Amino acid sequence: MRFKGFVDRCEPYGVDGWVYDPGAPLSRVRVEFLLGEAKLGECVADLRRDDLVAAGISDGHVAFVFVPPPFLPQASLTALRVRVAGTDFVLDGPAAAQTPVPAAVRAEAGDFGGLWIDRADWLDRLAFKHRQGALDEAATVQIFRFVRDGYLVIPGAVAQGALDALNGEIERMWRDPPAGMLIETAVDGAMRYIAPELRYRAGATKLLDLFAASAIARRVTAAEPCVRFLSAIFAERPKAFQQLAFWNGSQQAMHKDTAYVKIDSNPLALAATWLALEDVRAGAGELEYFVGSHRAPHYLFGGVSKWMEGHAWEHDRFLASLHADAERLGHSRQAFHGKAGDVLVWHGDLAHGGSRITVPGVTRRSLVTHFTGAGEVPYYCRGGPRAGWETAECLFVSEHGEPM
Repeated sequence: MRFKGFVDRCEPYGVDGWVYDPGAPLSRVRVEFLLGEAKLGECVADLRRDDLVAAGISDGHVAFVFVPPPFLPQASLTALRVRVAGTDFVLDGPAAAQTPVPAAVRAEAGDFGGLWIDRADWLDRLAFKHRQGALDEAATVQIFRFVRDGYLVIPGAVAQGALDALNGEIERMWRDPPAGMLIETAVDGAMRYIAPELRYRAGATKLLDLFAASAIARRVTAAEPCVRFLSAIFAERPKAFQQLAFWNGSQQAMHKDTAYVKIDSNPLALAATWLALEDVRAGAGELEYFVGSHRAPHYLFGGVSKWMEGHAWEHDRFLASLHADAERLGHSRQAFHGKAGDVLVWHGDLAHGGSRITVPGVTRRSLVTHFTGAGEVPYYCRGGPRAGWETAECLFVSEHGEPM
């Protein structure tokens, strides 16, 4: 073996180790950092470490430190390889052990994680759960359709009384927002996070994480039919972590949530619900989607990541690829014309967006909530656990606030 070396630490904030050539101990070795065959970067192992000096490893100036791209999922680091440049020598190290993935069901589904329903043997697993009584006939059919189409409609998931209470709560949040309540809206041509103001309510403005300020919102978000289905596909209690309340249709281009909504521990452990707060009228900017598009090949930003952040120049190419995939693979375009209280659940990798508003002044009030499994870690929790809210059915954690 020509080289000696080791990867001591492999974490989102740094990859540390050492390497040298015993045949030329004072020379400096260049190393490269790979995901698959994509090179994330390289450096020279020429840093001094006192522990290496004490151990008599060369002259001690053979260490390296590499900072991975800032928006690389933590789960991806388990597949990171550190190789001596120009050779096939890969350093040993406890990378996987140093970046534990707390998922209840892990990445045998694919290179970017996923749920048990994303695995090649999902149908066998579904049949087994049904035979064992873990899923009844109705739930088994729901999951089959969800895997086939990438979405599921749950009619009347939220009762009218709860819906009226939630609509009243949203109105109150707009007119008398509590401290810390935020909206995302365009101000002078740039997106900003600001306190709610009625003058910004129309358009694509989003009221953020209503569940953080409203027990009513938490109860509605955890509606029993929705939580039952989400618990089945996550194989654990669901965690709500990003919620958007819309007054109008967003008119957002077809996209996939996995490009923007980041689960650090398992990028594909993601689903969302879309609750109709009123009957959806034609021309109101209806939610639309490419049926089956969650099963299309992955678009990889920078050749390595499902996440768009850090690769903004590829965004238009990514959006165009969804339409090309739909045409090539026969994904039909459909729209959701739900009634008040209906919920549409979609797979995190389903291509969806908002259709064009053709009836001026019409509202399309809705509540979108993103979910992952209780054991998963949203990106904004990378620095450590956040306090949140909890019901018997569901966990809640917000990027924008914590319980007082």
